[in-house]
Amino acid sequence: MKPVTRIRKPTVKRKHPGLLAGPPKTLLYQSPKYGFSIRLPRSWKCYTVVRSRTRRLEDAEYALDFLFKYKGKVYESALTLLVFRMTLKQWRAKGYDESPIVRLAVRNGLIYAYLVPEELPDEFLNAKGDDYDYARFGRPIRILSRMVNDDIPGIVRTFKLR
Repeated sequence: MKPVTRIRKPTVKRKHPGLLAGPPKTLLYQSPKYGFSIRLPRSWKCYTVVRSRTRRLEDAEYALDFLFKYKGKVYESALTLLVFRMTLKQWRAKGYDESPIVRLAVRNGLIYAYLVPEELPDEFLNAKGDDYDYARFGRPIRILSRMVNDDIPGIVRTFKLR
């Protein structure tokens, strides 16, 4: 009986063997100083401006703002990541557990948290200032609402500490 020889299929050589074809679906933001990373949807690239702050913060040591941008105009923050230097006991004593700031993690005397806007920017109000101008700002309102209500719950689940 003859031995069975298998015919090998030709292999395709890739320039970068670990990378898949096409753009990644998320963008990675890393903070080496504070030791965290977070993944954002790729769609955020054209609608956000990233700014970090270390001054003029009440209790936070560091803030990272993902500001909403539409047609070149920068509005308020769609997502703010905050780093506090305090214990969990101090956090609770200052009432942060009952505030709009949501705690993500606690490690080595640092508390990582995030904040989302509770209302749309004032720039989206009509001339009277009593309602939002959906005829004029309908598209940016829908985009920002989707970012805050649909994207951010998934984004904060990607938060990782080194």
